[in-house]
Amino acid sequence: MTDIMNSVGFQTELTSIMETLAKTAVIEIGKLFQENSSFLRLEISRCTRENESLQKKCLFLEKELKAERKAAGKANRTEASFCDGSTDPGHRPAIDNVFGKEWCLDLWRHEEESNVDQSEDTDQSSSVNTVEPVSLLDEESDMVMIKEETFDNCFSDKTGEDQNSSLRGAIQKQIKQILPELDLSKLQNVVKHLAFVVGVEKTEDLSLVEVTDLQDFLEPIQCRKLVKIFKQKDFLQESDEQKDTEITPRTEIQRTPTEITLAPFSSIESLPEQTFIPYCPSNSSWIRNFQVPWNRMSSDLAHATSTGKRARPGSRREFVRIVVAAMQVLCPNPNLAACGEVARYIVSTFPQTFGDISEEGEQLGNGYSFLQRQLKTRVEHVNRDIMENRIRRPRSLTTKRGANQDDCELKKVRYGKVDSYGCINWQPPSIPEGETPDTLEMKRKVAAEIFQSAGPRAAELPNVDDLMQQTYVYQRHMINSCPAPTISEIELHWPFLFTERGLCRHFQTLTGIDIRSRFGESFNIKAKRILRYFYSQKLRWSEEIQSFLSEIEDDGAEANNNKTAISAIWLLMKHFKEKETFIFISAGEASTKMSIEKEMTLPATPRLIMLGDKLLTSSKWFISIEGRVTHSIDNQLDFMAALSVFFGCFYVFNIEYQESASTTLELIQRFFVRINPEGTKCTSKSGTSRRTGSSVQRKHQNLNPRVATFMRRISEFESNFG
Repeated sequence: MTDIMNSVGFQTELTSIMETLAKTAVIEIGKLFQENSSFLRLEISRCTRENESLQKKCLFLEKELKAERKAAGKANRTEASFCDGSTDPGHRPAIDNVFGKEWCLDLWRHEEESNVDQSEDTDQSSSVNTVEPVSLLDEESDMVMIKEETFDNCFSDKTGEDQNSSLRGAIQKQIKQILPELDLSKLQNVVKHLAFVVGVEKTEDLSLVEVTDLQDFLEPIQCRKLVKIFKQKDFLQESDEQKDTEITPRTEIQRTPTEITLAPFSSIESLPEQTFIPYCPSNSSWIRNFQVPWNRMSSDLAHATSTGKRARPGSRREFVRIVVAAMQVLCPNPNLAACGEVARYIVSTFPQTFGDISEEGEQLGNGYSFLQRQLKTRVEHVNRDIMENRIRRPRSLTTKRGANQDDCELKKVRYGKVDSYGCINWQPPSIPEGETPDTLEMKRKVAAEIFQSAGPRAAELPNVDDLMQQTYVYQRHMINSCPAPTISEIELHWPFLFTERGLCRHFQTLTGIDIRSRFGESFNIKAKRILRYFYSQKLRWSEEIQSFLSEIEDDGAEANNNKTAISAIWLLMKHFKEKETFIFISAGEASTKMSIEKEMTLPATPRLIMLGDKLLTSSKWFISIEGRVTHSIDNQLDFMAALSVFFGCFYVFNIEYQESASTTLELIQRFFVRINPEGTKCTSKSGTSRRTGSSVQRKHQNLNPRVATFMRRISEFESNFG
């Protein structure tokens, strides 16, 4: 009996061991299969994309060949085939009218070998060998796809391999600097994947790599760390300048939104104080030879340049005509870039007379955008009936393909140069003296506990101001992280940023501007000027603007600063043909934060929610971001406080202007807040036409022309009115 029991126990133990071994083996086999299959899928997808690209390229070349043959047939009906008139048997002809390149050596050698049998049966005494026309268009669907090559490429395989090898070496060195703990085999797999699957052709392409491109080979934190440092322009430039020397990397530890850790910060350059760009001659020959006809200026304009005063509109337009006439002597149809070169030279010579300057004497954008557009508009006006001057050479295939690739590069996170737009302290380079990551984390927790116990009103406490100021670098480190955290995650860690005082103080540290004070000063004066500007020309405006002006006049409520400010912004939006709902949302006077989130569908971009029967007489405001109410303005009848928080959110949380209201927001930025950097805080590549309502491509502009025009006209109106 004992033997039987021992035998049963042994069999049970043996079965258990075998099951464990089998499960372990299955797990290991699964892991091995998953690793190999993921790489195989990537290779298959890469090959599929290459085949599709080659097929499209071949179809394009076939169409081009057909067009060339038709053109050749019209020119000479007798020349319908390609002939080899050379008596040299080693001669390799060029197909000039097909690709503009010599035929590939390998392909030509193949054709020679295939025609050996036929040549033996021909007449040896014949002095000219006639070859049948080559037809690429009449091939069947099994036609061989031939990759477009030049004659020299047949001898450059070794050179290409050397270049690829050096590229992989440079990529491997940069990744090793960022992730020194990465083992060699995994490092080599990542480098091969970037070079052959992702398509990195040079080190600058690393800035376009996304986390999804690396997630099959690296841990999530490693992927984010690589992508974040790749996107830093100064890191890539330093790597290019010192390819053969040892580089000390700028290390940054990337955080997940739910667990923040602080590490040494990389230095992200802040925007320097803007000055007028000095003139630098272009490579275009006619621009180098162009001389601005200063001697033909009117006496009024000459006096303005000598005294440093602004040019009068009439004198300025006359001078633009003179300059364009002189430009067209050398170039009948100067493009926008050439007009920009001339405008930059004129502005650099007399900045106070011709430059884009605000009423406070501050430069707008690059300083010459408005004059550039005036020159280009005059060129197009003069050439409106001269067709030969308006026709330009079509873009090359390479240029068009590059443009399409740029359009496909979508911005997936709130991260990039635009985030530091107009900021002077966007990312502090180091933590404050005497602080450590542990002490900053402790202060963050203390501030969060104070908010949890005392609520939003604790933002008025002096010790809270000190805590938020001391942890500013920590706040920016999270907000600027890539991928960007959600608004909910930021609120969880930094709840005082979602109070009026906390956000406005952060904005002041970020931009150097006390936005609450700036709005109070500017709106009291400039909002009234805007109303006076529209009232003085009431019959000139559209029916919608005239109706709104009449509504303001008929409103029995007493005029105050709130009503004047709201009316001014509404007039601006109607003037720019932007719907009010792209900034303002109306809700009932008794609405609460919970009721608004429950009953209304809030957009992702910031909105100013106004509570009351009429928008002009609203008494309470909320701000919503990413579909939820984030800020509540407790100060009753204080629209300036609500507008300060609303506008500050775009800068504090790295949010771009919504395209549908970008003109009004940029005017608020430049005219009221007086933040005037170069470029725009709206990088959307598509938009809606204000005239037709259809979707159109947005042009990249240094300064919104509608904003510049409105600021210039209201300034001229005030000078004439005064």
